[in-house]
Amino acid sequence: MSRPIAVVVSNYKNLDGQFNRSSGNFSTKWFGNSSAMDVEVTVDGEINKDITFGMAIDISNGEDDFKYSEVRNGSRLQYYGSNTFYICNIHNNLKAKNFMVRLFPVV
Repeated sequence: MSRPIAVVVSNYKNLDGQFNRSSGNFSTKWFGNSSAMDVEVTVDGEINKDITFGMAIDISNGEDDFKYSEVRNGSRLQYYGSNTFYICNIHNNLKAKNFMVRLFPVV
């Protein structure tokens, strides 16, 4: 697999004081040709196919833009470049375990 566009660690639950956000902001800006992004989700280094989540764009002083829902390991997302994506709306059965999301370019 090629070098990832983004790597982010998400909390297993909403961050303190947040309604649905479970990660900090991360960038999907890619300086190559990419039409899509393949998703890899791991917990403790092992692939996890049970976690689903959404991805939204943080809009300062405005309503956030929810781009993707029901994302999971193996999903292929249409490429969208933003410096302020975050993980949200997670559904999982983890007991206090964070998870890692890697997004790989599809050219």
